[in-house]
Amino acid sequence: MNTTKRKPIEKRPLYRDEIRKSIKKAIISGELKPGDRIIETRWAKELGVSQSPVREAIRELEMVGLVENIPYQGCFVRKVTKKDMRDSYKVRMYLELLGIQDAVKNVDENKINELHAILKEMEVAAEEQNFDLYIQKDVFFHKKIIAISENDILLRSWEQCNIHDLTYIGTWISHRTLEQLSVRHEGLYEAIAARDIDRATEEISQHFERLIEEMDIKEK
Repeated sequence: MNTTKRKPIEKRPLYRDEIRKSIKKAIISGELKPGDRIIETRWAKELGVSQSPVREAIRELEMVGLVENIPYQGCFVRKVTKKDMRDSYKVRMYLELLGIQDAVKNVDENKINELHAILKEMEVAAEEQNFDLYIQKDVFFHKKIIAISENDILLRSWEQCNIHDLTYIGTWISHRTLEQLSVRHEGLYEAIAARDIDRATEEISQHFERLIEEMDIKEK
């Protein structure tokens, strides 16, 4: 593990998310490699926090599949495979197929305007190469579609898929630029705005099928 001193995180109620993000970036960038042990005490010292929130952040990364806990040995970086990402995209595709079909039925002008505003914020983030903000807006755009469907069980199921972290990973390893990825959401918006359920179904299917086809996680 790189021993470069990290800037301590300011202690405030939501700083566990920043701890998780810091460890996640180390994994995705290759600073932490598959098989490397994640030592709570070392991370707590480097980030200037107690071990408790570090432990919680590691547990959340374990839920996403980036970390595995081996009994009596500790927590280690897990190798994310092509199958992991493809499976996650397939599950999302079917959840969002249901979501976008119901969204088309329920959408009104106010919701269309809200969705459009998120789309434009996503595109601006992409143009400015603001990676973290782009991920936030990308996830929010898809979540808004599910919310418009007014299916609370679907929304809960969607949220349980750890969408933010998986979107982060998929975008990080993608060969496409943020601009190329952001523009793909325009068809989704246009289909909903036109209240065209057939087009919406086709757009969401193609959206995830392209992501699945382009998935290129290097196997070592």
